[in-house]
Amino acid sequence: MTGLVRADIGGDRLSAAEYRNFFQLLVFAGNETTRTAIIHGGLAFAQQPDQWDALRGDPGLTGSAVEEVIRWASPILHMRRTASRDTVLAGTAIAAGDKVVMWYAAANRDPEVFDEPFRFDVTRSDNPHFAFGGGGPHFCLGAFLAKMEIQVLLEEMVGRGIRLEQRAEPVRLASNFVHGVESLQLGVMA
Repeated sequence: MTGLVRADIGGDRLSAAEYRNFFQLLVFAGNETTRTAIIHGGLAFAQQPDQWDALRGDPGLTGSAVEEVIRWASPILHMRRTASRDTVLAGTAIAAGDKVVMWYAAANRDPEVFDEPFRFDVTRSDNPHFAFGGGGPHFCLGAFLAKMEIQVLLEEMVGRGIRLEQRAEPVRLASNFVHGVESLQLGVMA
């Protein structure tokens, strides 16, 4: 945070309001999104125990399981950007200044990119999901931390022989931005 306060690019510094907004964004992005991915991953493993069995049978799948949890969860559903120049995207003209909404959830279920996109598959080796923004200047700053947190959780669960059981339907967050879950009852089976 000190780096943000002291940041100076050609005499341009963050205003107090910009600093507060950036801080709130970092707190939200670093907590809500990872929590959301973990909840959706837990639910997917409870509903599809064959995938949990595959991971438990081969802990070497942990990396691909982490990527699949993130793809499956798509914690942020969409993001709006402003076109910086005229372009054409998939046959649609977009003018500089136009607002464009990217639906991560749709990209992460694209049948032209993913085999069986509506199947949760921890063995999925080619997983170019867009859950972290798809690269470039808008790539999520916390992507590697989020992956590490999910990986450590999965490793610990596998190591402890934990199996999740769904005990109630999730209560979903009423949002078209965050793919959130307000509550979910999962039980632990040995």
